[in-house]
Amino acid sequence: MKIYRRYRLQHYEVPARDVRKGHRWYMVDIFPELIYCSFSHDRIKHGARCDSCGLCVDESYMKAANKKFPCKPLTESGPVTHHHWIQGNLPLYSKCFVCGDDCGILPHISDVRCAWCGRSAHENCIYMKEECDMGEFRSSIVPPHCIKLTWTGIKGRRHLVVESVNHPGYKNWSPVIVVGNRKSGNNEGELILRDFRSVLNPTQVIDLNDVPPENGLEWCHLLPDITFRVLVCGGDGSVGWVLNAINHLQLKNPPLVAILPLGTGNDLSRVLGWGEGHTMHDMAISTVLHQVEKAEPDMLDRWNVQITRKRKYPVLIQNKSMIMNNYASIGVDALVTLNFHKQRESRPWLFTHRLINKLCYLAFGTKDVVGRECCNLHKKIKLELDGRVLHLPDIEGVVILNIPSWGGGCQPWGTETENGRLAVPSYNDGLLEVMGLYSSFHIAQLQVGLAQPLRLGQAKKVKITILKGKVPMQVDGEPWEQSSPVEIEVTHHSTVRLLSKSGRQNING
Repeated sequence: MKIYRRYRLQHYEVPARDVRKGHRWYMVDIFPELIYCSFSHDRIKHGARCDSCGLCVDESYMKAANKKFPCKPLTESGPVTHHHWIQGNLPLYSKCFVCGDDCGILPHISDVRCAWCGRSAHENCIYMKEECDMGEFRSSIVPPHCIKLTWTGIKGRRHLVVESVNHPGYKNWSPVIVVGNRKSGNNEGELILRDFRSVLNPTQVIDLNDVPPENGLEWCHLLPDITFRVLVCGGDGSVGWVLNAINHLQLKNPPLVAILPLGTGNDLSRVLGWGEGHTMHDMAISTVLHQVEKAEPDMLDRWNVQITRKRKYPVLIQNKSMIMNNYASIGVDALVTLNFHKQRESRPWLFTHRLINKLCYLAFGTKDVVGRECCNLHKKIKLELDGRVLHLPDIEGVVILNIPSWGGGCQPWGTETENGRLAVPSYNDGLLEVMGLYSSFHIAQLQVGLAQPLRLGQAKKVKITILKGKVPMQVDGEPWEQSSPVEIEVTHHSTVRLLSKSGRQNING
């Protein structure tokens, strides 16, 4: 087995937990199934469960269980990984993978289950097969015998990190790195990260509430010849954060990015086939991993948005630069996003559910039908597509689309060509679609399919000059109020590899 080590200045580290200190407990108010305490062997209705190995105990025995039962190891010496057996609490209809007979059927805690491969066995059969092959997700798991940990940091703040990794020799091995925030999606992120820790090696699960995505992407430096798959659990903002981190690190072998949508809009997730939003009731984590394994590589254009303030003297001074993945807008669409953002900043406790967020968007859009704060936008801006100046009608907004989905699932551009001038929209054709909005009421009509957009054209380069006043603007859901005079240029930045469930296009990368 070839060992990859890092001989470079360390900037980011894959964090690891010291399992010798005990289990990673979380409290369960009511167990939905019949559960026995692994320490006292009594039946319990509520208690504590380890999110890594699945051990269940009464809350009064948590400290005693930490001393008696070791947690699922993050690293292991030797050439193979051994089964990590947890006694009792087997799934219904379990079969012993050694002898094939039923197990876990006695009216008390009995038999065992492996925390790695998930197989069940009789206590008398486990000595016949000690080596674990990691089960059905072996291509997604980094086995503990392939990981070497080390302590780092100054005295008093030392912590464990992954130092080096071996290749286990598995065929088609492409580990999954899960990146998410435990506070995302009304705290659904915490439940999802727990489930992934129970299936994968816990070092493969990165909590963005604790460390930036660059720490998770350090796996790509540890094994530069392996194509990792990064599953981003979050909204379009989290996906953009991870894609920016990949671009920043300039990886030799960038990972393939998949999405488990937890945000509100999730437009990028929709066009790639990952759905409009995930909840814990939708599907099991095992189903999600199977979908990631079957997903096909695809490419996504990324665009550079350069904002340059124009001074009185003939010199342009750079002001701001950012990357766009989905879309950017100026005018009424950005105003709704800006008002929503201000309210969420002032009352974060209110915006904790996807449905509430959508209702608030609707309320702010309805409010602007009367206010019309962005009227006469066509007199305040100049729009150029590939150097050609457009004469704008009386509009209140301009939207620049990289992907077909906009505003939480609406596909305003459609899939039809217009007299041979405009091509079918695509997220990897090097073209942007630019459309105009007459009002916030026009936005509502587009959302329900009662109106057509004002198709202004397609271009490889879009330039907007704000001539006077202040105009709301947003890029991928990040809004602000832009003052004038300023020039905004959108040009192609790069392409990035993603995983698509839609089967729209297969890119060999």
